Amino acid sequence: MKRILVLTAVLFIAFSVQAQDIELREDHPREYVVQEGDTLWDIATRFLERPWQWPAIWHANPQIDDPHLIFPGDVISLVFVGGEPRLMVDDSVRRMSPEVRREQLDGPISTIPYDAIEPFLRQPRIISRDEFDSLPYVIANYEQRVMAGPGDRTYVRGLDDDIGVGDEVVVARVSFQFEDRRAPGDDDISLRRNRMRHGPGQVPSHERPAGRVWQSTFGRMERFDYPVIGYEMWEAARARVIQTGDPAILELTSGRREVMEGDRVLPVDEHIFDTTFHPRAMDDTPERARVLAISEAYYGVGHYQIVAINLGSADGIEPGHTFSAFRPGEKIRDNLRYPLLSREARLNSDQRYVTLPEEYAGQLMVFRPFENISYAIVLDGTNAIRVDDVLDHPDREL
Repeated sequence: MKRILVLTAVLFIAFSVQAQDIELREDHPREYVVQEGDTLWDIATRFLERPWQWPAIWHANPQIDDPHLIFPGDVISLVFVGGEPRLMVDDSVRRMSPEVRREQLDGPISTIPYDAIEPFLRQPRIISRDEFDSLPYVIANYEQRVMAGPGDRTYVRGLDDDIGVGDEVVVARVSFQFEDRRAPGDDDISLRRNRMRHGPGQVPSHERPAGRVWQSTFGRMERFDYPVIGYEMWEAARARVIQTGDPAILELTSGRREVMEGDRVLPVDEHIFDTTFHPRAMDDTPERARVLAISEAYYGVGHYQIVAINLGSADGIEPGHTFSAFRPGEKIRDNLRYPLLSREARLNSDQRYVTLPEEYAGQLMVFRPFENISYAIVLDGTNAIRVDDVLDHPDREL
């Protein structure tokens, strides 16, 4: 006898979204066979105009264990219950097919591709300024080498007393410094990212943190004394303590980058992450919400790439919060009606410039929040998402 599963077990999310209008795509299929490599978001985009609302049409069946598990080969059907759309999956087709039963060994599909976010769940951390200033640091490598890799030794100062011989630690490198550049008296945080490099000449001047000369002169003035909110740090290597002291000796056991002077030492993060994400909107999106940084790109990022945003747990951000991103409109001069040095421009100074409308870029979902900054994955969009794009409710596309 065929068994009909409903896709998700998060009823409270479904009920909160159900009050909103659910708009099906005009070209939605009546049924869809789940393919290897699909995600729940991919499937939702086939049926819904606003795929972030999928919890509203996926309803839990308490009589079936793990009702949220969907496998390649399952047949998803669109049905109507009481006039409301529902997505249901018939897994009996999968069980009857030897070929699909082989695919099941790969496990159920996920909400979003885990391999896209896994490095950002494990390797980067956002560290506060106080934490950063107190971190142990690499003072030199063995034989004064510029770089060291697995099997090499490195020397560290400031290692905590509770870290002993044989303990494993993480050697990390700072990638960005985040400053709060809001004007005096402004309550909204205005974060700026400063790209960090061992050689300052590699970074454009407008992306560097302030130099020592500035910090010792104008940087002392209240107007320019910007507080540092935190640092983004990426794991470079794992190491084992082989001798304590000042400096301590560490042996590098593995790594994805070479270890250099100035790298910091962190404890191993044993946190187990929940990778079940359920898209939903914030009750009220802060007006200052912006894309703060993009990963491994200079121009912009797209489908299933990663960004950092200037909101965190202190703002109520949780995994699953979804946003639409908009390109801010440029401010341009109206040279048609108010030409430079013309009488019209002189008499209508407030009309000489106009700000173009914001343009929709795409949608993104938070998967790892820190206190003031969060990582999010780009789910879809029409344009590349860039630094300083504006974030708003996921229903908005104009």
